[in-house]
Amino acid sequence: MHVAQIPLPTYNQVTKHNLALMQPMIIQLIKQATFIALDAEFTGLGPKVAATRTADIQERYQHMCALAKSHALVAFGLSIFIKTEPASESKSMDGTAATGGEVNDRERGYKVHNFNFSMLSETDYAVSPRSMIFLAENGLDLNQWIMEGIPYTGGDRLVNEGGRGNPNGIMRSIFKRIMSRQVPVAVHNGFLDLVFLYHSFYASLPPKLSTFVADLSDMFPGGLFDTKYVSDYMTRERSSFLAYLFRKYERDDSRAREETDPSSTQVYSTFHIQPRLGLPAIQQKPISETSSSDPQLAYCEDYAFHGVCKKNMWCGKSHDLDLILDAEEQRRDSKRRKTQKRSQDAQDAEKVAEPGNAQNNVSDNVSETKMPTPSLSTEETTELSMQSSVGTTKATARAAKAPENVVQPGEKFHSAYFDAFMTGTIFSHQLNQHTPEEVESQAKNKVYLIGKSIPLIIEKSAFAKFSLEHERSRAL
Repeated sequence: MHVAQIPLPTYNQVTKHNLALMQPMIIQLIKQATFIALDAEFTGLGPKVAATRTADIQERYQHMCALAKSHALVAFGLSIFIKTEPASESKSMDGTAATGGEVNDRERGYKVHNFNFSMLSETDYAVSPRSMIFLAENGLDLNQWIMEGIPYTGGDRLVNEGGRGNPNGIMRSIFKRIMSRQVPVAVHNGFLDLVFLYHSFYASLPPKLSTFVADLSDMFPGGLFDTKYVSDYMTRERSSFLAYLFRKYERDDSRAREETDPSSTQVYSTFHIQPRLGLPAIQQKPISETSSSDPQLAYCEDYAFHGVCKKNMWCGKSHDLDLILDAEEQRRDSKRRKTQKRSQDAQDAEKVAEPGNAQNNVSDNVSETKMPTPSLSTEETTELSMQSSVGTTKATARAAKAPENVVQPGEKFHSAYFDAFMTGTIFSHQLNQHTPEEVESQAKNKVYLIGKSIPLIIEKSAFAKFSLEHERSRAL
């Protein structure tokens, strides 16, 4: 049976420009989640890929830790699935009406919100050319990643969380909200993803695997579910790579949706992909506030004095030389006018003090206070003011780019958001196949291990302890 392929789902592109505005909406949606799916994309697998597949699991974990510390996240995918009540009208995955009629108890409907976070590490890291080419071929806009990526620093929370409103702190806050929800968190072949996410958004990686596992068991109270483990060891699929399972289960759901036999009990899922979230408009300062009240607020003083700014793209102030020169000329002109006015006032005072000029004092003072004495002509002053205002407006627009929530062209499979979405839809199908109770009893906190016939059990051993950083986090 041929099933038409659905278009790529709508998603929210999250960058450093709109992260703060989207944070409260993301947190509100996390509070409503029935389950959550995660995915991570990074800058490579290191020079020795085989080291992350070594037979000894402790040694494998140590190689993964070294990889997470030497490389960096490129993107973080988050899909939030919110269960809806059965509808009187069944819908296909693209949201179009399929059949009408009474309430369908076999349908499991979900509203889905997808987020793609562009991440840019603030520390030095290694890059695999092959990995970056792969990501670029699958939709990663390298220019957008470099210019708009969310700056973050992995490791110790107390050192790297930053202040309120700091992008690093915001990302850690969002990750903490995911952890605090007692709902299933789905990954696909997610051991390495969990290592990267732990290091990037939570804490320094502990040296022992048993400590890392103990922390994970406490961080995700709703349980971790690896869809690759379920497909290999519960469903026994012929193949279990992500795109294969997604397409296969999409076809299965489509067949079940079109089933007309009233005795059929096959449960299926429908996904109502939500439109992009609308962002509030930014209140821009009036031109007069930025151009005349204090011109130094508009440009970077470090760059003006030294030609270099340590903050680079994260400065937030303009490096526009024309704006800097305009502001300096304005300042010089203002000083010259003040000096001339003081000089003129002194001359007026002398005239008042001269004998025989008493009758003209009043009229002279009124005349002098009404007539300005600029160093430039009126036309020149007006033109300079207009040029400065235009320069300030342009520079401010460049320095404080308006937040966007748009999808860039060229999106393909293996974007972080789409892998997270596929993982979530696969997990929902597995819940229908095996019932939620069966999946929880057989697959909760079992993460797939490449080359092993047993999973990594996410459970605190009686002989293991939580890491010190996790203990601090629990105490908060």
